[in-house]
Amino acid sequence: MRKAAALATKEAIESLPETEVASMLGYARYEAAGRNSGDSRNGTYQRTIQTSLGPISVEVPRDRNGEYKPIAIPRYQRRTDLITSTVLKLYSSGMTDEEMRLAISSIYEANCSKSTLSAITDAVIEDVRGFSKRALPRRLFAIFLDSTYVPLRRGTVAKEAVNIALGVTDAGEPIVVGYSITPQESAEAYGELLADFRSRGLSEIEVAAADGLPGIDDALSSAYPKAKRQRCFVHLLRNVCSKVRPSRRSGAADGFMSMAKQDCAESGKKALGDFVAKWKGEYPKLGLWSEKAENTLTFYEFPEGLRGLIYTNNRIESFNKQIKRTLKKQIQFVTEEALEKRLVSMFLHYNEGIGKRKARCWREIVAYYESK
Repeated sequence: MRKAAALATKEAIESLPETEVASMLGYARYEAAGRNSGDSRNGTYQRTIQTSLGPISVEVPRDRNGEYKPIAIPRYQRRTDLITSTVLKLYSSGMTDEEMRLAISSIYEANCSKSTLSAITDAVIEDVRGFSKRALPRRLFAIFLDSTYVPLRRGTVAKEAVNIALGVTDAGEPIVVGYSITPQESAEAYGELLADFRSRGLSEIEVAAADGLPGIDDALSSAYPKAKRQRCFVHLLRNVCSKVRPSRRSGAADGFMSMAKQDCAESGKKALGDFVAKWKGEYPKLGLWSEKAENTLTFYEFPEGLRGLIYTNNRIESFNKQIKRTLKKQIQFVTEEALEKRLVSMFLHYNEGIGKRKARCWREIVAYYESK
């Protein structure tokens, strides 16, 4: 597979000087030279270029007058990852093969076939293996667990769960911790994921936010018994809104969210009680729901500057929406490997981009640990 990627990269690199010399001489390779060109092709010479796939020998065209000087591959440059790195960056940003082909053609005037693009992006397979085996931070301040569904072909096409763990380190840095692909979201799948995190060095989590998936608390207790639990407010809010008529949802949502804007846990509990008292007469199921909703106000156990990070869960919600928007372009993935290539490229893009920008409350996270 790596050999195929190297061959595809060789073809892509060679297309650049070929385009340059054709533009200079006014005619393409194998075409007759123009009568008034005053110059013509004069064979090729070999250059060895160091790429991310190893050294690759390429053919560079000559002209008879010796006027052609390669721009894409300068005479004394022995390294170029131009096409390869560009393709992989476009791929990690979520572009489809057709979008990448058009972009490469527009930027470099080089033609990349679908097979060439596929061969180059196969280099991501090594990233897939490495991503799931890499050492993890010893400690996370928060971890958010959520799943999103994407179509995957296994004989027939059906939507499967991509279970994602997004974290914030004790220094306030966002990070995609890991993922798994399973037919359905389940506590068992998260239990296996969390156990794997622990085996790779993640020994401490301060607070874990997840939805009300049956068994998720047991999975967390097994791997991280000391981690505090927070029910995802986004899921809680959706649950509340699903129990009232559309015309009443705005009022119910405002009342529910008011409990997250109090000064302390006692005020939060009172706001929750007031909310239930107001709405359970009209919608009795809200009263039953409130009795089962656990870990809704855990965020009040933390300093005020950290509460928004913990209860909103906006970080993983927005990330999942981005994943769905990107993967929707693909319509479906023909293999699990193809899906993993795309996912891991996006996760690495996140960790190396957004993950380098600390959360707004990073100072409060550092201060929290210093005060313990």
